[in-house]
Amino acid sequence: MQRSLKLLAIALLCIGTNPSFALAQTIAQVQPSQRKLAADRLAKQGHQQYKSEQHEAAIASWEAALKIYREIGDRQNEAELLNDQGRSYTLLSRYAEGIRAFDQALSIFQQLNRRKDAAVVLMNRGSAYSMISRHEDSLRSFDEALPIARETNDRDLEAKILLNRSITYAYLSRNDEAIAGFGAAFAVFQALKDWDNAASALMNRGIVYRFLSRYDDAIAAFNQALPIFRELKNRRAEASALSSLGDTYRFLSRFEEALTVFDQALPILIAIKDRKGEAGVLMNRGVVYDLLDRNDEAIAAYTEALSIFRSIQNPQGEAEALSNLGIIYGAMSRHAASIQAHTEALKIYRAIRSPDGEALALMNRGISYVAVSRYEDAIRAYTEALPLYRALKNRNGEAQVLLNQGNAYQAVQRYEDAIRSYNEALPIYRSVKDRSGEARALYNLGALYLNIRQFASAEKSLKSAIAVFESIRLDRLSEANKISFFETQAVSYRILQEVMIAQKKFEAALTISEWGRTKALVERLSQQLQPTASPPSEAPSVDQLRRIARSQNATLVEYSLNERKQELYIWVIQPTGTIDFRQVKLTDVLPQQCASITQLIGNSRQSIGVRSAQSDWLIVEETTQKNPCAQSDQDANFRTLHRLLIEPIASLLPTDPNQHIVFIPDGTLFLVPFPALKAANGQFLIEQHPIRTASSIQLLDKTRALNSRSQGNGTLIVGNPLMPIDPNSAQAKRLSNLPNAEQEAIAIASLFNTQALTGQQGTKKTILQKISDAKVIHFATHGSFSDRNGFKSWLAFAPSENDSGILTAEEVSHLKLNADLVVLSACDTGRGRVTGDGVVGLSRSFIAAGVPSVIVSLWAVPDAPTAELMQAFYQQLNRNPDKAQALRQAMLATLKTHPNPKNWAAFTLIGEAW
Repeated sequence: MQRSLKLLAIALLCIGTNPSFALAQTIAQVQPSQRKLAADRLAKQGHQQYKSEQHEAAIASWEAALKIYREIGDRQNEAELLNDQGRSYTLLSRYAEGIRAFDQALSIFQQLNRRKDAAVVLMNRGSAYSMISRHEDSLRSFDEALPIARETNDRDLEAKILLNRSITYAYLSRNDEAIAGFGAAFAVFQALKDWDNAASALMNRGIVYRFLSRYDDAIAAFNQALPIFRELKNRRAEASALSSLGDTYRFLSRFEEALTVFDQALPILIAIKDRKGEAGVLMNRGVVYDLLDRNDEAIAAYTEALSIFRSIQNPQGEAEALSNLGIIYGAMSRHAASIQAHTEALKIYRAIRSPDGEALALMNRGISYVAVSRYEDAIRAYTEALPLYRALKNRNGEAQVLLNQGNAYQAVQRYEDAIRSYNEALPIYRSVKDRSGEARALYNLGALYLNIRQFASAEKSLKSAIAVFESIRLDRLSEANKISFFETQAVSYRILQEVMIAQKKFEAALTISEWGRTKALVERLSQQLQPTASPPSEAPSVDQLRRIARSQNATLVEYSLNERKQELYIWVIQPTGTIDFRQVKLTDVLPQQCASITQLIGNSRQSIGVRSAQSDWLIVEETTQKNPCAQSDQDANFRTLHRLLIEPIASLLPTDPNQHIVFIPDGTLFLVPFPALKAANGQFLIEQHPIRTASSIQLLDKTRALNSRSQGNGTLIVGNPLMPIDPNSAQAKRLSNLPNAEQEAIAIASLFNTQALTGQQGTKKTILQKISDAKVIHFATHGSFSDRNGFKSWLAFAPSENDSGILTAEEVSHLKLNADLVVLSACDTGRGRVTGDGVVGLSRSFIAAGVPSVIVSLWAVPDAPTAELMQAFYQQLNRNPDKAQALRQAMLATLKTHPNPKNWAAFTLIGEAW
C-alpha cells in the first residue's frame, strides 16, 4: 500500500517582531560636549547601518557609542541604544544577547519613569521570547506593555503590541484570539496609513488561516501583503510572504509554484542573515521535495535546517526538523531512527507546550510504529492525537490522523473501523481542498476493498483516486517533477490492475497497465507532434492498443510485475490485434533460495561479468553469494529467465524469424538482455527473432509519428574523442582512451562516405553545432548513468575552452533533433533511473528530443567486440533498412567470434525498426 499520509511541520514565519519606529530623542538643554557629539555620530551611523540591514556593523557602532554614553552618564541614550542593539541581535537570531540588552534597557527606562519607552522594550522582549518558544514569558511582556500604550493613548504602539501578542497566541495555537488580534491591529494600522505593519497583520492572519486549512483565505492575505512589502522595499517581510505563500501552494499540491517562491525567498534571507527564516524556507522546500519523492534533496534541506535551529537555540524549529527527518527515515525503512526522531520531537513539543506539535509527533510516531508492525501502539498514538487536532480546529491534521488510523485498523483486520476512518477523512480533505489527501484516502479505501474482495467498490475508489492524482500531476508541474510525482501515485495503477485481473477483465487490466507508463514522455511527444492537443485524461482504449500493434506489424509483449503477490502479468498483442493474457507465479519458477526476480536478473548479469559498480539492484552479502540463486552458471540464469519471461507465451510468439517482437518491460525487467535468454533447446532468443524494446505501447505510437516527419540529411559519427576529466571520479583524472572506438567510427564513416570526428575534433561544442542536421548519429565514447537522477547520465566528448565536454541527458532532452537513428556505442547508455515513466536517462532524452529509433547498451560494453558488432550492424543496414534485423544479424555474427553474451547482448533497439 501507499506510504501513509504525513503531516509535515513547517516553521511559522512571522512579521512584526521588530518595532518599526525610532524612540523619541531627548532634546538637550545645554550645548553637548565633544564626547557626546562623538557618541551621537556613532549612534546615527549605527541607525543607518540598521536601516541597510548591516546588523553586525550596527551593533559594533552602538557598542562604541554606549561606552561614551555610560562614561558621561547619558542614561536615556544608553537605554535607547540597548533597545536598538536588542533588535539587531534578534534579527540576527542571537536571541539570548537580545533579551539581555532589552532587560538592561527596561531597567533604565523604568528608573527614569519613561513608561512609553518601557512599553516599547517590553514589546520587543516579548517578541524575542516568542522566537525561542518561551511563549508564556512572551505573553507576560505583552500584557505588561499593552495597558501602558492604552493609558498614554498611543494607538500606534497599541497596534504593534496587539500584532506581536497575536503572533504568540498563534504559536500557542490560541487561533481565535490570534485572528481577532490581527484583525484589531490591521484596523488601527490601516487608519494610521502604516502600510508596513498593516501588511504584517495581513501576513500573520494568513498564516493562521493556513493552519486552519482555510487556504483560499490564506493565499488572498499573502497576495495582498506581498506587493506592499515590495513597494516598501522590506526584504525580510517580502521573503516571509513568499515562504508562506509557497507553503500554502504546497498544501494545495501546487508544487511547481511552491518551489518557485521558495527559491525567491531563500537568497533574500541569506543576504540579510535571517538564520531562522533561512531554516524555515529550507524546511518548506524539503517538504515539497519529499512530496515529489526527491528524498535526497529533502534530507539535505531538513538536515541543514536542523543545524541552524540548534545553533540559534530554537527548540520549536529543532522539533519540526526532527519530525520531518523522522518521516524521511521512515520512508527509507530506517524505522528505529524514525521512532527515535519523533520521540525526541514529542519531548520538545511537550516542554514548550505546543499542542499542535504534540499532535504532529504523536501521529508521526504512530506511522513509524505501523512500519514495524506495532499496530496497537500506533492506534494509541492516533487516539491521543485526534482530540488535540479537533480542539485546535485543524481540519487537515484531523483528516490525516483519521487516514493513518484507518491504515492501522486495516492492518489488524478491523475493516469496518478502517472504512469508517477513511470515510470520515475523505469529506474533510475535500472541504479543505487537499487533493493529495483526498487521493490517498480514495486509494486506501480501494486497497482495503481489494483485500476484502469487494472488487466493484475497489475499482470505483481506485479510479477516483487516479483521477485526483492526475489533476495534481497535470497542474503546472515541470517534466522532471511530473516524473517524480508519478512515483508517489504509481501504486494506484498497479493495484487497479490487480483488481481488474481478479475480475478476469484482462484487456481492461492492460489498458490500466498502459495508463501507468511513460505519461510524461508521451505527453511531451504529443505536444511536439500536435501542439494544440490536450493530455489524455483517461486510459487508452483496447482498440487504440490494437491499432498500434497493427501499425507496428509486430508482436507486442507487455510485462507487469506485481511484487506484492510475487506474480508476473504478461499480455501479448498479435499484429492482427488479438490480445492474450498469461499470469505467472514467480515463486513457482525461481530457484528455491532466490528471493526475487530482481535478484535473479542481477545474478544473470553478474554471471557474464557485467554487474556495474552501482549494484544493478543485486544483493551481494556473503550468504547470498553462496546460495543457489547466486551461482555463476550463466546458462542456468538465462534459462530460468527464459522460463519466466518467454515460455509462458512461447506458443503466442511468431514462428517467422523475420517477424519482430517488441518487449515492453516493467521495473527491473528493463535490465534483462532479452537477446541472451536461452531456451531449453540451447538457442538464444536472438537466434529466433528480431527484438526491439519500448517503455510502453503508447510510446510506439509516438515514435511511429516521429518517423514520418522530415529528417536530417547528413551523418554525425564520433569515435574516441579526446577524453575529458571523469566527472564521477573523486580525483581529477581523464577518462581512458578507446582506440577500438576510434577504428569503429572511422570504419562506419567510410560506409557513409563521410569523415568521423575523433580526438580533438570531437568537441561537445562541434557536436552540438552539427547534431540537429544529422539523419544518423553514432557516438562511440564513454558513457555513464545515474540511477538516482537519470537526467544526470552523460556522454563524454572532447572539452574546449570553458566547456567540460560532458553532455548530460538533461541537455539532450532540450535539443530538437531530426535524426532517424541514434546509436550510443558506449557503456550503460540504456541505463538510468527506472521509474513509471520508463528508464529516465540518455535513451529517453534522445527520444524526447525527437528521435524515433535509438540503440543503447545495458552494461559497460567491451571495446573490441563492440567495434566489430557496430561495423556489422551498419553493413547489414546498408543491405536491409530493417534496423532490428540488422542488429540481430550483427549480434549473431559477433556471437560466433565472441560467444559470451557480455560481448554481443548488451544493445537494444528502442522504438522504430524502419
